[in-house]
Amino acid sequence: MPGKWDWFKDEIGFSNLLTGGKMLLKVISGKLSADDLTKCALCPNMCRHACPVSIVDGRETTSPAGKARVAFMIREGRLELNLENLEPLYMCLSCDICTLYCPFEFSVADLIRPIKEEAVKKGVIFEDFKKVFENLENYGDVYGAKSEEENGRGKVLYIRGCTIRNELPELGEKALSLLKKLGFEVFTINETCCGIPAYNLGNIELFKKLANENAKKINQSKAELVVTSCPSCAYAYRVLYPKYGVKLKPKVLHIAEILEDRLKGLKAEGEVTYHNPCKLALGLAQKELLKNILNKIEGLRVKEPRKEFFCCGYGGSAISRLNPELAEEIAQERRKQLKDGADKVITACPSCKLALNSDELEVLDIVEFAHQLLGE
Repeated sequence: MPGKWDWFKDEIGFSNLLTGGKMLLKVISGKLSADDLTKCALCPNMCRHACPVSIVDGRETTSPAGKARVAFMIREGRLELNLENLEPLYMCLSCDICTLYCPFEFSVADLIRPIKEEAVKKGVIFEDFKKVFENLENYGDVYGAKSEEENGRGKVLYIRGCTIRNELPELGEKALSLLKKLGFEVFTINETCCGIPAYNLGNIELFKKLANENAKKINQSKAELVVTSCPSCAYAYRVLYPKYGVKLKPKVLHIAEILEDRLKGLKAEGEVTYHNPCKLALGLAQKELLKNILNKIEGLRVKEPRKEFFCCGYGGSAISRLNPELAEEIAQERRKQLKDGADKVITACPSCKLALNSDELEVLDIVEFAHQLLGE
């Protein structure tokens, strides 16, 4: 009969029995606290098969449990806190797909974040990140662009997010047009970054500063509702801000949540598939949202993607900066999965659109698709 701990023996192998066995004995004897990071480090990588980084990169140190082990060893003083040892920890998309397969529903990104925060506090920072922090500090924009002053008024505040402001301004205009067509009294302000890039990279003090500045600006706008096209912004406002005691007065919705029951009965032809943005589907627990919206459109054939959850490769703020080749390989893997479904892909994230759109695959944001259905 298989033993309860056979997985541990198989995972560490007899060559690692001394080091791994000692760790297990310490946990059992109570000499080592079995906190969440320790449990993740001891796990036989049960979520590895679903991790986009593991699937494409294939290295043990960048697998989910591998990252936890490195973080554990740094925390315990077994590994030095230096850039070489930190690199595997930043090979994380913060997609949280690991939570779907973990018995404890652990987020590896959350478990290893304290080590990143400690590194930033001690000045152990990759050069690629210093520019991001500088841009956020000086301009409130991850791209380093200064937002133009806007003093609109209305009931619904539309937040574009850094990607739309800098890379896809036409998508922002379509979102505003769409919201007005749906009857919303919508306006914009001189917005700044929600702070999530700083959070992902471990600069928690900068994140809190941006969060407080953002909350003050949004609250002063006197909006009754905030709508954003960026899943990361929505996640920051709804999940991270409350976690750090930052209060937003208005309710916050992702624009797809606004559209959920407003495209019902519209007609379209053809076949599409969809790409779920991680922070919308998993971060905000809206796993069925995009599929439900599309299934309510009469005449539209909706094909399931080969993998329902798989990051576009540009999440987490780090991989695209430290290892852009890996980010693109993950994006290409996702394109292959989506190509199995249909030639047209609908998503609900401007960053996902940028990452996945290519000559062989047309990717539309749900805003663009809805705009077409309602008439340009």
